[in-house]
Amino acid sequence: ANLVPRLGTHYSAMADAAEAHKSKTHREPAQLTQAECTEHAIGEKECGNAAFKAQDWNTAVGRYQEGLRYALYANGHHGEPLDEDTKQAAVALFSNCAAAHLKQGSPQFAVEVCTRALCLDMLNVKVYFRRAQAQLALGNHDHAIEDALRILDLEPENKEAEQLRLRATAEAKHSKDKDKAFCARMFG
Repeated sequence: ANLVPRLGTHYSAMADAAEAHKSKTHREPAQLTQAECTEHAIGEKECGNAAFKAQDWNTAVGRYQEGLRYALYANGHHGEPLDEDTKQAAVALFSNCAAAHLKQGSPQFAVEVCTRALCLDMLNVKVYFRRAQAQLALGNHDHAIEDALRILDLEPENKEAEQLRLRATAEAKHSKDKDKAFCARMFG
């Protein structure tokens, strides 16, 4: 079935970019310059985005991870600092990977990749938001609240972050009340 016309031009352009990337001959990152590695990483991101749109979470995660392997190669193997374009690509790959992990029901992996992204960009609101969502899914209410507050420090008018903070606070209170009631029944 041809889904591209129904999903619009953005998806069509993304699918075209993914197909163009897939049709290229690929070399290992050790054979490429950092700029070429970054270009390859961005191609993997496009393929991952196409898989994400198709709700193929495993393929999306795999493509994002492959993109990260290329983006981070020079830094990991030679200790070279990442240039700004590569850093941006890596943060986007980590963030998208976190979104796919959340869709897979793997919030712990989402927390881990968001934390790695924040090592590269401590001001990325989207990454803090995804990590807060993952922390909430894990029942780590205090961590979710911390991340929501960090977003609000960066963007005081961010309504989604305020809603997330309120939800995490309410869930934390509910959890504490439930624990109190359980202890009262056990020991009361």
